[in-house]
Parts: sequence; structure tokens; C-alpha cells
Amino acid sequence: MGIDHLEQAVAASRAIARLSAVVATSLAAFARCRPAALLDRQPGEQGAMSAATRNARPAALSEVSEWAVDEVAPSLSVTSAAAGAQLVESLTLVERLPGTLDLLARGELSPAHARQMVNVVGPVEDDVLRAEIEAHVLGLRGRKTPPQLGDCARRVVLRKDADAAARKLVAAVRERGVRLFDRRDGTGTVSIDLPLPAAAAIYRALERYADEARTDGDERTKQQRMADCIQDLVLRPGENGMPPVTVALTLVATLETMLGGAEPGQLEGKLVSAEMVRELAYTLGLLPRPEPDLADLPEPDLADLPDPAAAHPHPEPRPYPPRSEAAPAPTPVEDRTLSEWLALARARNEAAVREALTGAKQAILDGTWTDGEQRALLDVGALVGVRDTDGTGLAHRPHIAVVDKLRGSLVALTDAAGICRGSALGPPPATAGYTPGAALDRFVRLRDRRCRFPGCRARARTCDLDHRQEWPEGATSHENLCCLCEHHHRLKHQAPGWRFDESDDGGLAITMPSGEVLISHPPRFGSDVDVPPF
Repeated sequence: MGIDHLEQAVAASRAIARLSAVVATSLAAFARCRPAALLDRQPGEQGAMSAATRNARPAALSEVSEWAVDEVAPSLSVTSAAAGAQLVESLTLVERLPGTLDLLARGELSPAHARQMVNVVGPVEDDVLRAEIEAHVLGLRGRKTPPQLGDCARRVVLRKDADAAARKLVAAVRERGVRLFDRRDGTGTVSIDLPLPAAAAIYRALERYADEARTDGDERTKQQRMADCIQDLVLRPGENGMPPVTVALTLVATLETMLGGAEPGQLEGKLVSAEMVRELAYTLGLLPRPEPDLADLPEPDLADLPDPAAAHPHPEPRPYPPRSEAAPAPTPVEDRTLSEWLALARARNEAAVREALTGAKQAILDGTWTDGEQRALLDVGALVGVRDTDGTGLAHRPHIAVVDKLRGSLVALTDAAGICRGSALGPPPATAGYTPGAALDRFVRLRDRRCRFPGCRARARTCDLDHRQEWPEGATSHENLCCLCEHHHRLKHQAPGWRFDESDDGGLAITMPSGEVLISHPPRFGSDVDVPPF
């Protein structure tokens, strides 16, 4: 009973393997229709790929145009990295591992097994030796799982082609680096790729740090202490005889989230829970940490509260994580409680809001904001009115994004002082020259948040600000600027068959060499859906 279901699964898996072979042969044929010699600017030409980027490309793509990946990625709805990996795998299977491709096409080898052969046997340079190793390993496959087949292939390659193993090590060392992975649960993984001896030495050193940090009553595991130690060593080097480091992070959250709502925020373009948003705000001194018995506090006497325009002490960032029993205790919060802040903002702004804003409603808010929304703006201005960043961990005073709640679009980017002054709310004005001013630069990067090429995940802070209509015919304004990473900026100006235009709804229309048109809009605030404005 149930055997027929298992047989159906086996038959479907073999069909997937056969279709995977079709994908590989098709992508390899496509890659050969995109030769780098004809489509790319050659080394030494202005605007050509940098030497560092060229050296970092896989050898299998050395003769393939750098723009080929940009056609594959949106066509298959995958990232550029995944598209590049598929092209490399396809070319290796078709041109270097015909025996593996044949078994895949017959459904006798799974895509995971084939990937092991690509990674381990594919790099062998000598054609005759590679064919010999491939045949030997495939003859031993039996019922081996993909990792078992990979281990078998490694043993054979190490025994028969030590030079290939040395080349692979050199390539791996050349690709060393640090990478950030979002675990989609509010945590992230920072991986460091180094030669094994150096990596092992760092790991052992962290173990020693973790042992030294352990105190009586410390409930953290060794792994948790090691993670806390590396965070402490990197982010607080000033306490270890090294110069301190200032880090600028972009946090996007709604006023409702800051006041206790459940809407998630974004940190460096990655989703984080509402609770983490508030914890970060407390730690950095953006918000006063509520007392545990906040609901039982009596209504504050507003007459005794100081003027919010006057300088006031801010809570020091709490030492996190605790490192030793001798570490100083966290500095207690000596600022107003959240309820006091809100009551003060209401009391001080209730009478002033109509006098300060109602008369200038058309000029300042364009007649579209209700009195309640005006008060909310002034309240948030008071809430995050950090005037002195010393001791807060902030690189600069917080910017406040004013967003159209219906459309999810960015209306203005200001700060608490600007809101309390009643400064004009709207996008920054155009810049007379080619380079946008600081305010316009900040506005466009926050609006786009990532490279505007569909599927590209490059953060806005690493992107170029591109004039959609070339300057000086096109103005240096928020309507005419968009974020493009270096690669897609070069693609716009260099890749044959590509065209960037403005779509009918104001978005960015990207026409591929195939004629397919991709439409890109800035992502809506409070939504992951990139939809055109209403």
C-alpha cells in the first residue's frame, strides 16, 4: 500500500532530471550566442569591466558577455547570482562533463548529483584526465547520495590531479570575503571565508574569549558567548585600545510601530519585527524605555515637565552583551517615560497646531493633511527629537520619512527640528548642477532603497544616482533620478539591445534585447509589493 505514490515520485524525479538537462543545454547555447569579444568593452577601453570584477568572474564565463546574466535573471525570475551559477553549471556540463550530462538527460542522475560533479570534477583542466576521472567516479556512483558522490570525486581528483586541487584552493583564497545572510527571523549570519588555518585560528581565539567571558550565573551557551564576543570586539574596539567605529544603519518604521504597533520595519532593507524596531530605538536613545509598570503610572503633571526644546539628558546605550562580572551595570534610563512624552506632545501642540499650521496649510501641507495627522507629525517630532548624538551610537540625528499612507510613497524626508518648525513638507528641490545635493541624494536613496533593476538586491547606499534622461537635458531632480548599481548603470549605457525609458505611469521601463519590457517602481513603504502609484 502506498508503493504507487512512491513510484510516481520516482518517475517525477527522473522527469525533473531530464528537464534539468534541457535547461543546461539551452542555457549553454544561449551563452554561446552572447560572446564577450563582440558585446563587451575590452580591457583598456573607457567604461570596461574593472580588472577586479573580471578576475572575480568564474572561468566558465570568461568568453561570455557580462550582460548575459542580466537577460537570464529576470527571464527565470532568479537573482543575478543564481543566474550566473546556472550559466556556469550549464556550460560546465555541456562542454566539460558530457558523461554526466548524458546520465542527467536519461534521468539516471539527479541534478544534485550532477552539481557535485560540476563542482569537483569540472575544474580539472586536462581534457583527457577529466574524462578519465568522470568515467571512474560515475562508475562508482551506485546508490550514493550527492554528498557521498562528492566525497568520492574529491578523493579521486586529489589522487589523480593534485594540480587541480591546488588551483581550486587558489581560487577559493582569491574569493575570500565577508557575507551577510538574512535568516528571515530577525537574525542574520555573517560568514567569513578565509584559508582554513586562519579560519581555525580565529575560531579557537573566539573560544578563548568566550571562556574568559563566562561568569557565575551566566546562562549563555558557549556558542552564544562566542557570538557576543565577536560582536563586542568589532563594534566596541575603542575599549580594546583601537579607534572606535561609527556605523550608519538605515531603519524604516512607522509611527504606529514606534508606539507599540505590530507592523514590521526594515533595517538595511531587511524585514525586522516591530519588537526589534522598538528595542533598537530604546538602545540607541531614540525612544525612552518604558517602565515595566507603565500602565499603573499616574497621569503626569505637565506643568512640571521641562520644555522639549531645551537640551535634556538622553539614556546611554545599554552595554550589550554583558562581558564579565566586573562590567559596569547598564546606565538606568533617566529620561521621560513614553506616556509623559506623549502627554507633553499633546499638551504643548494642541493649542499651537492650529495657529502654527492651519494658516499655512495650503503652502506647507498642500491641503491634504487632517488636524490629527498634523498632530501626529508633531508628536513624532517630539518623540525622536534627538539633538545631541554623543553617547547614543548614532552617526547623525534621525531623519523622519513622511509617507503617503494610501499610496505608500515617500512625501518628504526631514528631521524632528524641521517638523516642529513647520518646515515645508515635500521632496527636496532640484539641484542646478549634475551632482545632487545632500538632501536630494538622501531622499532618492530612501525612496528607491535598492537598485531599480528588477530583482537586483544592491542596497541604495552602494548605488549610483542615474539621470533617467541624460543631464543637462534632464534635470537633477527626484523625478529624473533613480538608483542603479554600478553593474546595471554600465548595462544601461553599454549593453547592446537594452533601453531604459519612462513608463506611462511614471515607472522605469527597461526593454531587454528580446523585446520584453520590465517595469520598475520604488517599493511601497509598508508593503513588499512594487506597484505603480494610484
